[in-house]
Amino acid sequence: MPAANMNLPTFKTYLSSLTPARASVGLVGFMTLLHFIVAFYAELGGDEAHYALYGLHPDWSYYDHPPMVGWLQIIPMWLAPYDWSARLVPIGLYVALNALLYRLTLTLFGQATDTINTANANLDQAWSGIGSQHWLGFWSLALLNSTLILALMGMAMLPDNPLMVIVLALILVVIKLLKHTQAPLRYWVLLGALVGLAALSKYTAVTLVVSLLAVMLVQKRLDWLTQKGLWLAIATALLMISPILYWNATHDWASILYQINHGTGASQWRLSRLMQTQATQFITYTPLLFLLGWWAMLRLKHYQTFAPRLLLLFSLPITLLFAWGSGYEKSLPHWLSLAWLLLIPIVVHSLWQMQTKKWLKPLVSVHLVVSFTLVLVAHSLLFSPWLAFKDHQNPIQGDYGWPQATQTALTLQAQLAQNPAELPLFVSNWSVASHLAWYARPQPVYLTDVRATQYDYWFNPPAPGSNGLLVVPHYEPVPPKTNQAHHFERCELRQTQDMKVNGAIVVSYYFYHCFNLLKPALTQTSETLAPRALKTSTLNTP
Repeated sequence: MPAANMNLPTFKTYLSSLTPARASVGLVGFMTLLHFIVAFYAELGGDEAHYALYGLHPDWSYYDHPPMVGWLQIIPMWLAPYDWSARLVPIGLYVALNALLYRLTLTLFGQATDTINTANANLDQAWSGIGSQHWLGFWSLALLNSTLILALMGMAMLPDNPLMVIVLALILVVIKLLKHTQAPLRYWVLLGALVGLAALSKYTAVTLVVSLLAVMLVQKRLDWLTQKGLWLAIATALLMISPILYWNATHDWASILYQINHGTGASQWRLSRLMQTQATQFITYTPLLFLLGWWAMLRLKHYQTFAPRLLLLFSLPITLLFAWGSGYEKSLPHWLSLAWLLLIPIVVHSLWQMQTKKWLKPLVSVHLVVSFTLVLVAHSLLFSPWLAFKDHQNPIQGDYGWPQATQTALTLQAQLAQNPAELPLFVSNWSVASHLAWYARPQPVYLTDVRATQYDYWFNPPAPGSNGLLVVPHYEPVPPKTNQAHHFERCELRQTQDMKVNGAIVVSYYFYHCFNLLKPALTQTSETLAPRALKTSTLNTP
């Protein structure tokens, strides 16, 4: 007891002297450690494996995405092509994202110009007190790291990871430009470079052009049109995106056409798809951020003040783009990650202004406890799926058991054919191809699918009449389709493999020996893109 009493005041003293900067470093450090621990134990998800394969196949650009997500993986894949190394870059990007969000929040809302007076505000001032607005930066990071999908993205490579970092830096540059009547040319060059880097990361960066035009009009900076810096920025951005233009020009503009058609696949726009997308975001971005984020976008007062208006001018175009697109095809939650990220400082500042409300502290406290608990549970399930679920009901079933399933497939392949080329590996859907292709590398993986995919550009498609070993997880059609175009004439089940945890089946894999691929002769359609791609792609490696 005496020892405990001696340590307690010391801990209280530490908390009372904790500054927002130190608290932020501690939070980011904890999340980074968590990501590193999980990185060494969890197998790669489908997107992670897909972009790790990008790093093993360097190119000017790719069929389904611009090249940045692949370029960032080139060195990790060259040095150590393992699961954990595929997560080094996204973990580093997430640290940078936290740092930039902290700085942007203070720049816009935290009276960052008075840093001498506010930097030493301690934890006792975190909820109240004038001069403690540096805590806004910390609370922005708390909201970011308690948002389930954003926290998980902190260790999983997606095109959105570099995009979010780049756009936060870009907005800081825009603030610099707005402060100057004649901004130094270095800011304009930096702006152009960041726009180019954003475009190299994801095609939805086209919304940045809309946002920048809106900033110029709303802030009444039409004088930018007469400044040579703007045109230098445009030239810089065009130069930066030249790899995308080159790849598409030599591949019949396949990637751009794919993206145009990707979000409008259905013939009719349906409100039900939009509402399903919004319901998913309500869960993955937490009810607090979702509800207050929409409130921030709909509140007219936020458009009358510079700081929230600036962030909304960058967030709204993305929100509207996917709100429209999700009526045709449900949007995946991470597609809107940049939009929700930019709403975080507005939400935090709005809550800060209501700090005298008695209900605020309990509400935010409950949110943080529940949300951080969910974040920790989600990471623990990636570490080991310890929670009990019914057979085939585990939420991680799509990203579980592929190393073992791949080894089973390779063993069967060796038993059934003397040469792997005589019995290549197949899957029925592009969304699962990355798992098998990553763990079976350098073997090619083919698809029984009419649609063009990135794998058509990496591997010469098999000839009609080929045999193959088809790997099918239980959430794909079982038994597989047969005796129709682009599928095998017949398939024989050779083995079933159940992956169990705590006595329950997480996922089942079915292995089929299939015969006579019924693939029509190639015509001058999208199917011909892959052979031409292999001939014209100078950076593509086998």
